Amino acid sequence: MGKLIANPWVLLGLVAAIGAGGVWLTIASYQRGVADAKSDAREAVINQLKERNLTDVEIQNMSAADLCRAIGGELRNDRCE
Repeated sequence: MGKLIANPWVLLGLVAAIGAGGVWLTIASYQRGVADAKSDAREAVINQLKERNLTDVEIQNMSAADLCRAIGGELRNDRCE
């Protein structure tokens, strides 16, 4: 093993291989992080859309008076004040 390390070309090759491996691991980790972030973002959007849909259904089922009260108003003469 001492003779391999003593040869500068072998040493340079080992350093280059280790460096390339490190670069590859860094890129792979970054790409995995990006994929995870995209997946999390998609899941968050889907959950928001589900919640919005439930809210839309609730609002559609409310009477004008209930809707007015829900936004902090009071229904007077068919107007929310």
